[in-house]
Amino acid sequence: MSDEILVVIPMRAHPLTGFRRPNKENQTRFVRKEHKLVDALTAFGKRSAHHQQEASTRQLDFPLPQTTPPRTVNMAPYIQEPDMLSSSGYWVVDRRIVIAIPNPSDPLDPHRLAIESPKQGIKHSLMEATAPLDTVHDLSFGVELKFLLPLLVQGERDPEPEDHRKVNMTRLRDSEATRREQVYDCIAKSISQAGEKSTTISRITKDASHERAFWKSHWIVKKANSAEPTPEQANLEGYVWLSVEVSSPSLPAKDAETKHRLETVLRSLFSNHRLVANYTCEVHIHIGRTDGQPFSLTTLKRLGTLLWMGEEQIRSIRNPRSPNYHNVYTWGFETRKYSRLALRAQEIALREHESAACQDGVLVEDWQVAEVLETHPEMQAKDRKAIEELWKAGSHTELGRLLSGEKKPYRRLGFNFSAFGQEDERARNNPRTMEFRMMEGTTNINYILGWLSICKALAEVAMMRSDGRYPMVLDRLIGQRHARSRSVGARRETVSETQGQRCGREFREMMDDLGVPRDVYRDLEAKVTLENEI
Repeated sequence: MSDEILVVIPMRAHPLTGFRRPNKENQTRFVRKEHKLVDALTAFGKRSAHHQQEASTRQLDFPLPQTTPPRTVNMAPYIQEPDMLSSSGYWVVDRRIVIAIPNPSDPLDPHRLAIESPKQGIKHSLMEATAPLDTVHDLSFGVELKFLLPLLVQGERDPEPEDHRKVNMTRLRDSEATRREQVYDCIAKSISQAGEKSTTISRITKDASHERAFWKSHWIVKKANSAEPTPEQANLEGYVWLSVEVSSPSLPAKDAETKHRLETVLRSLFSNHRLVANYTCEVHIHIGRTDGQPFSLTTLKRLGTLLWMGEEQIRSIRNPRSPNYHNVYTWGFETRKYSRLALRAQEIALREHESAACQDGVLVEDWQVAEVLETHPEMQAKDRKAIEELWKAGSHTELGRLLSGEKKPYRRLGFNFSAFGQEDERARNNPRTMEFRMMEGTTNINYILGWLSICKALAEVAMMRSDGRYPMVLDRLIGQRHARSRSVGARRETVSETQGQRCGREFREMMDDLGVPRDVYRDLEAKVTLENEI
């Protein structure tokens, strides 16, 4: 038994941070190696009597002295890590916390302890009650790569003789189905030569099987529905173009061999085939759990909060001059514009502004999120309302639909949560993953691996509720958005940085806060800076 415990007296409208004390009578009490356990609890009983109220208590893993009438519940299953609350002012030792409720007549929910913050009307919850625990070792990802592949018609001159990669041949009389079967087999062979299991949609169909049976084990080669040649590519005489999608199996994110396996496959594909990518192609990253179960609701809310505030920085990897920048060819629109959350937050913010009303704060089931919000009273109303509405979601389905759009083209946004909303057959049949859909198609391996590392980092900090990176990133994103809002329309004597430089700097700062290594995101930062110059 540890001799170091925390006793918290959560008085009404107190933030429970340990250093913000409204007065000497109502304050959070820390007991740190001052007493042994029994002495500490006895001292606690005396202090609680000072409030002239009988204290009822909740117990976490150990009995309380009989002098205190206990009303107990075992909260240990809901504590993810021993230090998960330490960044918010809790002193957590060996998973033991004592929390005292001054008014024993108050009804106690055995699953949640909510404490109200006085500053921004934000309520805190100790933690989500029934969700499975997400850890970084549960994290998995899948990659979808969309390309175009030219086939050279027999008897025609090669329009790109400088490209020394092998070109697949075809005959004019060959049907598209025949061409696809032959090409997909060739690409699958290259993946197998890289040491991975692979199959094609043609083989799966012939065997009367389903893609789902291969999601965890095989790379799958199939048609990319959105990809099509540009007018310049279509005019290359001698070529017939096929669209190709190459999808990885679910890969463990923390396995040391995963990155090497992926890089080996990419090098085999790009060296053995004339695969090209244009603005109709994309790179999609799915993140989920290795066991196929959905992330906990709290993990998804933390991730959704981060992506809402950081969408501009993350989407800056898209080329503003691309014909597909506004998703003409593919679905991947902005969450901040087209999601139900965006529409609802804007409506609420406008209504409250017109009526000068302020609703009660929302129950934010995360101390890191709540404390960052408290430090930003200047935060834009729409952003605050969006985060509040996001944290009100009571189920995966509700959250998934909130982060998706009403109309079909907006169902799968750039941050795609539709698999949780299950509004259509595709969403219901897909794995329970969150998908990043804004990366443009590319054959640059550094771009692909760098983007994957960024997506994994975002998921990791959302999963780990004690990860110090999360509040650092969220705090900076809120500050950057406020700084931009103040500078809009402002007249400056001198401009310290160009738009491209600003985008590159904000992207770099976010990556540094996430802990993404510099050499991993360097090429993407250069891309962001160059392409966002106007």
